[in-house]
Amino acid sequence: MDSSSLCLPESQLRLSGSNLEAFLYTVLFPPICLFGVVGNALTILVLVNNDFMSRANIFLTCLAVCDVSFLILIIPHSLANFDRFAFNYTFRYLYLPSKMHLIAFANWTSAVAIWLVVGVCFERVAGVRSPLHRLNTPSRGKLTTGLLTLLSCCAALTFYNHVSHHCFIKSFCNASQIMAVCLDVNLDVWPNNRTNISPPALRTYVAATRAANAALVVFLPMILLVVLNMMLLYYVKKRSFFMYASLGRVSARMRKSGDVALPFVGTLFRRHSDQILQQRTEHRVAVTVCAVVTSFTITQAPSAVVLTVNSLLKERLDAHWYHMTTITSFLVVIGKSLNFVVFCLSSSSFRRRLANTLRSKYGSRDEKRSHSINTTYTRCDSRDSRILSQKKSFQSI
Repeated sequence: MDSSSLCLPESQLRLSGSNLEAFLYTVLFPPICLFGVVGNALTILVLVNNDFMSRANIFLTCLAVCDVSFLILIIPHSLANFDRFAFNYTFRYLYLPSKMHLIAFANWTSAVAIWLVVGVCFERVAGVRSPLHRLNTPSRGKLTTGLLTLLSCCAALTFYNHVSHHCFIKSFCNASQIMAVCLDVNLDVWPNNRTNISPPALRTYVAATRAANAALVVFLPMILLVVLNMMLLYYVKKRSFFMYASLGRVSARMRKSGDVALPFVGTLFRRHSDQILQQRTEHRVAVTVCAVVTSFTITQAPSAVVLTVNSLLKERLDAHWYHMTTITSFLVVIGKSLNFVVFCLSSSSFRRRLANTLRSKYGSRDEKRSHSINTTYTRCDSRDSRILSQKKSFQSI
């Protein structure tokens, strides 16, 4: 019997790897994705409208852009878990050949995001250690060059995902059904004792870049994040103790010397209060960064380790490990949607700027609308007055 005329049952056409995966990406993913896209868009709106765009704000804005891009790239994988799309020939025709490329682009955004978080954490540690660090604002050219370099390096480290699998696509049921099987090019023997037809140079390239990706995108950034976050927590705690102890010493000195005895004490206290206010601002920013880094590490690290193990092991993994991969991958999706919540919970300044931004946006619209309504009423009133005056003139005639 010709395989092209064979019609496959719906159980074989489903694209879900397991019932757990189908539940996560059909029930939980849509609201989480919507919340993440809207939340990150609001985060970008608040950070961009900030009067002073520091390094941390620029990095956090780029991080929010990466998170939105990641969530958008995962939408086709979520749609594939719905039977309405999984059984549709047009969707399968577009999705199956591009699946690995979508995964590659998603990994690229994740690699950029993890190094952006490292940059944010490093910048905050330097800012807390050296109060003059915030005055050294980088030029736009240096920031653009740095970000382009980061994008290029992460693209080079994750490009292997585009060629790491060889996908076989075949039509069934008189070209009304389409199936695809993607096999790792580094497997010694493909399933059903098939010969691996991948060129040796390609296999060497994929193996080398996988190892480099594991070292430079997973293990090194995670080690740096743990160390930098611990340093940031230490300096934040030390700075907090210094603020209140220093302010207490100045207050005690003023009470002991008297307000009249030292005329310059008031000016000294005002200057010290300004320093304390600046330190409190830096303290709040550092606490927010600590929260973002901690949330990022908890949600991203398990998936990074599991995916690295999957890519380095050549033997096929069992169902339990597949469930572990599914859960840790979905944890990344949750992490991409949590930054807005972390900002709102850890920063009162962010909440205030968000409320002011939304109030200014919608308030200006309401003012324009009320102005147009008032203008319309004025025009109507003037028109009615002209008609009334004409009627009176006609009556007088």
